[in-house]
Amino acid sequence: MKILHITPSYEPAWHLGGVVRSVGQLCQGLAGLGHEVSVFTTDSGGDRRMALPADQPLKVGGVTVYYFKTDFSFKFAYSRTLGNFCSLHLKDFDIVHLTSFWCYPAIPAAISARRYRVPYLVSPRGGLVRYSMTQKALRKRLYFKLVEGRIVKHTSAIHYTAELEEEQTAYLGLKAPCFVLPNGLGLREFADLPEKDRARTNLGLPFDAAITLYLGRLHARKGLDILLKAFAKWAQGRSKALLILAGPDGGQKEQLERLAQRLGFARQVLFTGYVHPDKRNMFLRAADIFALTTYPGENFGNAAVEAMLAGVPVLVSEHVGICREVAEDGAGRVVPLKVEAVAQALQQMLSDQGKLQAMGQAAAVAARRRYDLDIVARQMATAYADILQGRRSPGLSWSDA
Repeated sequence: MKILHITPSYEPAWHLGGVVRSVGQLCQGLAGLGHEVSVFTTDSGGDRRMALPADQPLKVGGVTVYYFKTDFSFKFAYSRTLGNFCSLHLKDFDIVHLTSFWCYPAIPAAISARRYRVPYLVSPRGGLVRYSMTQKALRKRLYFKLVEGRIVKHTSAIHYTAELEEEQTAYLGLKAPCFVLPNGLGLREFADLPEKDRARTNLGLPFDAAITLYLGRLHARKGLDILLKAFAKWAQGRSKALLILAGPDGGQKEQLERLAQRLGFARQVLFTGYVHPDKRNMFLRAADIFALTTYPGENFGNAAVEAMLAGVPVLVSEHVGICREVAEDGAGRVVPLKVEAVAQALQQMLSDQGKLQAMGQAAAVAARRRYDLDIVARQMATAYADILQGRRSPGLSWSDA
């Protein structure tokens, strides 16, 4: 198949979070299966222009990527050249996959797809769950009515990354067919993992610390205020407890630093800033547990899956897309998003090293079974074929309104 992906930002814009990573992984996985995969994206890094050759094809991991120049508003990712390119070349593809909500790139892509009768599907990636729609609610309701709603109305399918995301979007009463398929990750990235002691030595961390790690953007949706308060509650009298908040500032760092000071735990909370992918596994392997205690709207939980692949048990809130799988597989703990519940889970997990190790082993096995990129890419290719041929293959949880 000739497959086109449309997304506002693409690798190496890693600092923008899991969508950039998961879309890149999927595209490379599809290319690895022999499909001809192209990406139309922009040079937007969210708040700045990425230093990339603009408006020309580049090969990135076997994928042909066009980074079109952003004309204005890096967040909205408006690119006149991208729009023109969609108008001229979208007819050359068999199917179009849109991972672009609340920004420009999906608009010209959907218009051109309808004009040329090329089927397209959309991956909202949490953009349509109720919590997301309540953020800047009036503006989003209006924009959805005028723009996004029309794109979704004419889509051939909606792709959800978890059953929870599908359920949290049901209130909109969308009529398009939908299917559920998780994000995939390349297992080769986790084939040569350092031992915990070596990872801690490399990062300058104490061998005997009880380390809880969060890795991702420091954003209000991530529930880091709850995690920090819970950590402070559990760590009372534990001088060797350490909470690492690793990732770029998404608007919360200063508030979290003040909160740590107020709680009296500033010395036991480490803010690392952005972690390059080359160092990701080092941080994961240095941790005893990985925590992702998000508010509603975390459609999947890519970072938690990375931790699982590294053999690290996870502590997730009931709002994380993969929470049911975590509970089913014994890969960690799932808790309500309450300080007391998170603190109690920290106590239960970190007080029994034997059970903690067993959870980590179960997490690694489960992640390799559920989220192997090779398997997920094949399933996505099957979903594309289903759309093109009007069939419904088993294993994708298809639902037709």
